[in-house]
Amino acid sequence: MLFRLVLLIFTLVVIQGTAKQPRSIPKYTDWRLPHWVLPRHYKLRLLPFIEEGNFTIDGQVDILLECMEPTTMIVLHMAEIRIAKDEGLQVYDLIESRRVPIQSYIEDKTRQLLVIGTKNETLQVGKYYKLSIRFVSQLNDKLNGFYRASYTENGIKKYIATTQFSPTDARRAFPCYDEPGMKAVFQITLGRQKSRIAHSNMPLKRTYQNEDLPDYVWDEFQKTLPMSTYILAFIVSEFEGLDSPEIDLQDRTTFRTWTMPSAGKQTEYARILGPRVLRYFENYFNISFPLPKIDMFAIPDFAVSAMENWGLITYRETALLHDPLRSSTADKQKLSSVLTHEIVHQWFGNLVTMEFWSDLWLKEGFANYLMYVGLDVVEPSLQMGQQFTVQETQKVFAVDSLLSSHAMSMPVKKRNEINGLFDSIPYAKGPAVIRMFAGFLGHKKFQQGLTSYLNNKKYQSAVDDDLWKAMSNQSIDALDLPADIRTIMTSWSLQTGYPIVTVRRNYDLQTAIVTQERFYLLASRNSSEFPLWWIPLTYTTDFNTTFQAWILGTEDGIELELPSAPTDWVIFNVDQIGYYRVNYDEINWKLITQQLLKDHRAISTFSRSQLLDDSLNIARTGSLPYYVAFELSRYLRSERDYAPWFSAFKSFNYLDRMLYQTASKDKLREYVKWLLLPTYEQIGFDERKGDSHLVISNRNQLISWACRLGVAECVNNATVLYKSWMAQPDNNNWVKPNYKRAVACAAIANSGDEEWDFALERYLSTDLSSEKEMLLYALSCSSSPEALNTLLEWALDANSGIRRQDSATVFGSVSENPIGSSMVFDFVLFHWDKMVKEFPSLAVLGRLVDTISQTLDTETHLENLVTLSEGGRGDLGTSTRAVQQALERTRINLEWKKRRFQTVTKLLDSWSRVQTFSLT
Repeated sequence: MLFRLVLLIFTLVVIQGTAKQPRSIPKYTDWRLPHWVLPRHYKLRLLPFIEEGNFTIDGQVDILLECMEPTTMIVLHMAEIRIAKDEGLQVYDLIESRRVPIQSYIEDKTRQLLVIGTKNETLQVGKYYKLSIRFVSQLNDKLNGFYRASYTENGIKKYIATTQFSPTDARRAFPCYDEPGMKAVFQITLGRQKSRIAHSNMPLKRTYQNEDLPDYVWDEFQKTLPMSTYILAFIVSEFEGLDSPEIDLQDRTTFRTWTMPSAGKQTEYARILGPRVLRYFENYFNISFPLPKIDMFAIPDFAVSAMENWGLITYRETALLHDPLRSSTADKQKLSSVLTHEIVHQWFGNLVTMEFWSDLWLKEGFANYLMYVGLDVVEPSLQMGQQFTVQETQKVFAVDSLLSSHAMSMPVKKRNEINGLFDSIPYAKGPAVIRMFAGFLGHKKFQQGLTSYLNNKKYQSAVDDDLWKAMSNQSIDALDLPADIRTIMTSWSLQTGYPIVTVRRNYDLQTAIVTQERFYLLASRNSSEFPLWWIPLTYTTDFNTTFQAWILGTEDGIELELPSAPTDWVIFNVDQIGYYRVNYDEINWKLITQQLLKDHRAISTFSRSQLLDDSLNIARTGSLPYYVAFELSRYLRSERDYAPWFSAFKSFNYLDRMLYQTASKDKLREYVKWLLLPTYEQIGFDERKGDSHLVISNRNQLISWACRLGVAECVNNATVLYKSWMAQPDNNNWVKPNYKRAVACAAIANSGDEEWDFALERYLSTDLSSEKEMLLYALSCSSSPEALNTLLEWALDANSGIRRQDSATVFGSVSENPIGSSMVFDFVLFHWDKMVKEFPSLAVLGRLVDTISQTLDTETHLENLVTLSEGGRGDLGTSTRAVQQALERTRINLEWKKRRFQTVTKLLDSWSRVQTFSLT
């Protein structure tokens, strides 16, 4: 250890630049890396010290560079790294076997660049050079870069060194070309204590003694395939791994799952599912997984759900661990979804990588869409395909109806904007648009096109034109498309927002005028912008026959002949395959409503869900009278399926929040209670043998709402069950795992301090990560402002027992509680500077702002957001776009109160008096 201290004191300095030679380096002003020299191979050696008082990393990197243009500068990324003073940075001409003289080098901390200037020498095109750097960096606790996470095993605090490099944090671990398109081969060597195990993307090649430190060894790993820095990974831990069962993978990939020793049994489901998913996609793409192994790690502190590092996938514990006796089916769905998403990334993102983050949807959109495709085959009991529209399409509609939304492919103008791209546009709009594309292309041609794209661009980077080109080569002439694929699809990928298709029927002529325009939630918009899309229309009058047509991207509408009598309804966007909303004339809405009330099953489940979501959201804009949407919702008394109720509850929740401080809140709640009671009573509070996954999911949301609305039986059942758990804390069967979240929330919302304290105690003591997450949510259901404020304080207190990774969960959950929404907003504003530091380079802060701003609706909220957006409370960090969207949402909510509140109030008054919706 003395050797270590002397080394640090004697040899290292922070590079600040050279004041004596201000002109020694030509100025470099861009934030993107130049392509003058490109990396081809990294030889990287890192020695992380994982002990109290010394969380540092000794490192050396040798980068093989190919010169592409004559230059006197080498520019790469570096952040929070100190370079050794004594010849810590050298450049070598490998052709002539000599050093290249260095004038000086400087770290641009703002842009996270290391700029190196040569002395009287220009690097020559076609030659290869070696850049060699010795350095020290920090094993930080910020959940990014190469960082440390802690956990407790048998009462002893232990540490794991792990990584999270996406999107721009490999540069915190070592100097590198940290852009996704700059792929290279990596040769990794990690130092470790003999009591630990090291992992990287490739299998271990050899282990040898560290000659300077007797208790340490070096682990050298096999060379990687060409890959991006953001999917590189290193882990040094005391974890234990369990092999997956043998399965017939194309190249006999070794599959192993790692966690702290005490949680090993909780990996069984993931160990079985992982290889099955990998095999499915090897067959689907007809491309073998190219690496010899996949390790999956459950990380105790992890900022995101998971990260697809090639061959070394890292997960938050809730996304990988599963206890068959204590975990719910919702937990199982989350694990399955995340795991499948990450395995799809092994092809989409890892094998073929987007050229830059502006095309993030090329990996995230396909990973999410194909997750549904794969799980419908590998784990059909989860019924994932039946959840797509409510989990993706309808979810992202809310964001993409904002003026401040962004296109799927979007130019990035500065580094901080990269993190802001990790929102629901690539993750939800991406898969929704891909689903529409696969729908009109045909799934066989779509699948063949994906294989062609992956084979054409493997080990390379790609842009969206590469995808459209591969798809266009799939014998599509017979499809009779109105334009080439690129023209059609770029109207969706390069434009912000989505269309609302309006259908106005001529009942005498049996025709319809079908028009398109962009859908906005805010009435005031830029009237000079009239985006148009190439829209694949589908429509039906009986769900036995589906008709097709196109609205061209060069026109705002068409006239169609309809195959229906004047007394028949017509429904467009069958099963909501298309990424657009639909509005109708009031007569057609009335015909649809009559059908739903008579026999709702004559209309598909997807379309019933769509009709509810479209009507209640179009009514928010004033383009459809609210009484039409309310009349349609009356059929819900007969509805028993999950998706329509999910859509309805989402819209009713918005109305409930807008009316919360008014007398109309109780009238709305009485109406919703009237709607749900028949379904609640039929499905019941108790689980039944043979219940499908979606029946269980539907029961869960019905219990949550019934208790929220004060249904006496629901509240009583919840409080009695919770009391029985308090009486027997170790009884894990106090209620079925599927309903613990809803029951615990209802019990705490209707009880006092004793119940809240018990949940907190269980949170701190349970060893099951998903139960911790459930209890944090339940704690946020309290009706006590004091309890909610305590929870918020603890979320930012490193010693409270709430992990850093769970802070955003706390803020989001409290904001969903009507009592806590303004409270959490004020709390975040007050602690803004600390929040920016807590979430310095991840998308977490933006997602947090997005979550807590959904129902802000006062002028004070608006004023505070304006101040925040103008920098009045400091740096916006990674949340700039999220703050702009919060501003717009607040204006939308204020406008709703101004323009819609009186109408909705009158309709609810009418319902309360005579059970009809009337404005008279």
